[in-house]
Amino acid sequence: MNTAWKSESTNEAEADEDDITLARKLQTPVSKQIAQSSVDPRKDLLRERERASFNSRELEVLLAGGVENVKLRKLVAETLTKDRVFKNKTSEKYSLPREELYRTTLEKYLEIPRVAREILAKIHGDNGGGGGGGSGGGATRSRSGNSGDSGNGVNKSNNNKLIAIARVVREFIDEPGGLDLHLGMFIPTIQGQGTDEQKKYWLPKCVNLEIVGTYAQTELGHGTFIRGLETTCTYDVRKKEFIVHSPTLTATKWWPGGLGKTATHAIVMARLFVPSSSSSSSSFASHSEPVFSDKGIHAFVVQIRSTKDHLPLPGVQCGDIGDKMGYNAVDNGFLRFDHVRVPKDAMLMGHSKVLDDGTYVPPPVKKAAYGTMVFVRSDIVMNAALYMKKAVTIALRYNLVRRQSNADSKNNNVETQVLDYQHSQRTLFPILASSFAFHTTSDYMRRMYFEFLKRSQSSEKDFDALPELHATSSGLKAFCSWKTKDAIESCRLTCGGHGYLANAGFGTTFASYAPNVTYEGDNNVLCLQTSRYLLKTMRALQAKLVTEVKLVGQMKYLSESGNTFTSTLGHEVGIRDEDALLRAYEHRAWRLCSQATARAGNLSVDEAMRLDMVSWIKVAKSHCALVVLANFFDGIHEAEKLKVSKETIAVLKRLATLHALCGVEDELGDWVEDGYLEAMQCQLVREEIAQLLQELRPDAAALADSLGLDDYFLNSTLGARDGNVYENLFAAAQKAPFNSSHKPPGYDHLLWPRFNASSNSNTSNNNKGRSKL
Repeated sequence: MNTAWKSESTNEAEADEDDITLARKLQTPVSKQIAQSSVDPRKDLLRERERASFNSRELEVLLAGGVENVKLRKLVAETLTKDRVFKNKTSEKYSLPREELYRTTLEKYLEIPRVAREILAKIHGDNGGGGGGGSGGGATRSRSGNSGDSGNGVNKSNNNKLIAIARVVREFIDEPGGLDLHLGMFIPTIQGQGTDEQKKYWLPKCVNLEIVGTYAQTELGHGTFIRGLETTCTYDVRKKEFIVHSPTLTATKWWPGGLGKTATHAIVMARLFVPSSSSSSSSFASHSEPVFSDKGIHAFVVQIRSTKDHLPLPGVQCGDIGDKMGYNAVDNGFLRFDHVRVPKDAMLMGHSKVLDDGTYVPPPVKKAAYGTMVFVRSDIVMNAALYMKKAVTIALRYNLVRRQSNADSKNNNVETQVLDYQHSQRTLFPILASSFAFHTTSDYMRRMYFEFLKRSQSSEKDFDALPELHATSSGLKAFCSWKTKDAIESCRLTCGGHGYLANAGFGTTFASYAPNVTYEGDNNVLCLQTSRYLLKTMRALQAKLVTEVKLVGQMKYLSESGNTFTSTLGHEVGIRDEDALLRAYEHRAWRLCSQATARAGNLSVDEAMRLDMVSWIKVAKSHCALVVLANFFDGIHEAEKLKVSKETIAVLKRLATLHALCGVEDELGDWVEDGYLEAMQCQLVREEIAQLLQELRPDAAALADSLGLDDYFLNSTLGARDGNVYENLFAAAQKAPFNSSHKPPGYDHLLWPRFNASSNSNTSNNNKGRSKL
């Protein structure tokens, strides 16, 4: 019986082999026919690069701020790709459960100093110590500036280099983590608001990760309205301590990143209460109720967990708020206080102070503490540029190699590249242009901030630039984050179904970036902060108090009465004229602001904002659009001074003009409403946009390359530099954890009984589980 079975099995195998041979023979000519119309996407991308009208490397160096920065980014990418902790980025980012995603992301953040030292060693030509993922101790540690062998100048230089390298490594991780607020808010707040003594005490602990901090401002019941925060810090004169307390449920701190599991300390933004002048120590002795004065929101450094066992300290209740739509490597948390006492120097007193006797000393400038907020918002503008660049790089490369429809019968029925469709160009090229515009604007923001910092910390304590800086940073944070969030989704949509795959990179990019629209201030409220400044400035101008109004930066247009009331575009000058385009944006911003100011009449600023809120939000957006465009053109002028080639300048000017004209077309009513543009000019705008799309088309691949984003950072099957899209997609599917078994979860008790039920089975025991059909 066994012999017969073996014979039968052998015959079946031979028959199967014959069938396969015949099938291959029949299929060969068909496969050849299909292959003729198939194009290797890698060759497509190579051909696209050869079409460029400019040198992408030159533009990459310009955007990076020099060739050394380009080399550094390449070296960081090479190092991380081989490092034991960092190399598994793809599988970890797209498939890990939350607990593991948190752990692996935290591990990467903690390894940043070690990797930074290794990279600095390579830059110095010394590859010792760690190589591709060692412990990174000893040999490389001296290069961070801790060795006594070098002079202070060398130490400081190395420290600055280490910080620069660490920033790039952090960017390449591309996953928000539990240390983000430690690095991005906790440390900067101490730097910006602490006394020299407080900085000396806290900053070394922060840098050495002896503690991990977070920034606890938002509460369960209050977000953007900072003055409404309910957490209190009450000064006890007798013990010279503050009592931190959450008097209501809505006073619970809610959302701070790193608070859920990671942080040991928090900068707690709380209402400061000090004994009023009418209250004295005798009130305590007489058991009468003391009287306290509310001095508004101040920053306090409070320990919330033990550094020994990580348990919450007495009186502290804290934890994670739960899973979110995305951003789940970050442990956003909650925090409540039950009469927790902290020492007097827990209050950051770089600007305002509380003396031992409870006397409150206000800051020299009412909003001096806003400097830290400005820094954070400038960082958000910089990230807006980065993530817009990421999304558009992936989308452009995929649209360049993806072929769809309109087969060319004269060229073996090869289909058309998606980027050759005008709709794809009209979606992606303006986003590409905006990424350049946001890049120059983020540079402008950083220059403004550091100039303010220099002046405010000088002996003159010059805070004059703060009001405009705060107003501009508020509006730009809103404007740029809105645009970037929408751009990421628009880029995904141009990639069709494949763009919806997690490994395409759009999903995690969107989920990680979207919170920018609501954190650090709701965008609509931030627009109103910009508009408040614009209203006050416009009223001062109208009252002819010009000597009391310092129109600096991008505010000067407010005094020009709209320059002219009709545009010269397409009449006296060409439709691409830079000055005329800027005048058009200035006119819109001035008109909307002056009209809203007229409607406000004698209303208070608060009432004006409340009653005409939609209009004032639009005023802020139009102001920010002008600031971004002006900075784009200014960036090009700076490039011309650096002797950048005329070909690169030409492509930058095309992008800037496209950015300006698309902004006009997208909101055409703003210019038509008062007759600034007439019908003929509107038509010219549309025609010029179509022409610019054609002119930019040959440069698409080179422009994507010039953004300088490495494959490690992009982490996308669709956006790799070599264009090998389909092999990348197929390889990713093979590695997917869900494919580790052919049987799905629950097969044995959910599917197998149904497949093998005798009442409805079409299979038998001797057909290897195959259906008779």
